[in-house]
Amino acid sequence: MKLLLAVALTLVSASSCANVEITKDLSVEVNPVIAQKAQESGISFMSNADQYQLILGGRAVKEGASVSGLSANQGGVQNEVLWEGANGAFNLTISNSNADQQSAQALSSGSNYNQIAYNTRTGGVAIITGQIIVSYTDGFDSVFLEASYGIQLVQDFAHLKTAFYTVNAGQDIFLITDYLNQGGLVTKAEVEVIENFAVPL
Repeated sequence: MKLLLAVALTLVSASSCANVEITKDLSVEVNPVIAQKAQESGISFMSNADQYQLILGGRAVKEGASVSGLSANQGGVQNEVLWEGANGAFNLTISNSNADQQSAQALSSGSNYNQIAYNTRTGGVAIITGQIIVSYTDGFDSVFLEASYGIQLVQDFAHLKTAFYTVNAGQDIFLITDYLNQGGLVTKAEVEVIENFAVPL
């Protein structure tokens, strides 16, 4: 009986400690620069059932990529780096420059960086891939959507009724995604982001 009571008390004690640890892990310390620049962009969107905000002046550059187009001095205006970080194979920066204020427009296909976004739930920073994931309905196919919205089909999984698209230079990826969702031709359209990268063991 004493042994049973000791085991029960140990389990209760262990579970209460575990709950404390889980609670600590759930509290996310938000970097004020990231939160401020996300708020300043004024652009929010849903992806993977999470809400994201575009980070104004934020960039993700793949390690080893040429950054010639991202010099510290663009157009005669000095960029001030406000924050630096990393996610997977990407180096992340947030800079403050009037000449370099990012818009929501698509980056040109020759661009050597990606835009970044702030996850309001996790406090994490995600890489915006530049693609829109679209689940379409039975009445319309991926080619019809490409022609209707003037976007570029990247890959179509017809058996899943899901396709990946990119927008053209000068088009607003967030606005196009909203148009797709409101047009009645698709089940769902989302801007693709990657927040968590697999870590090799």
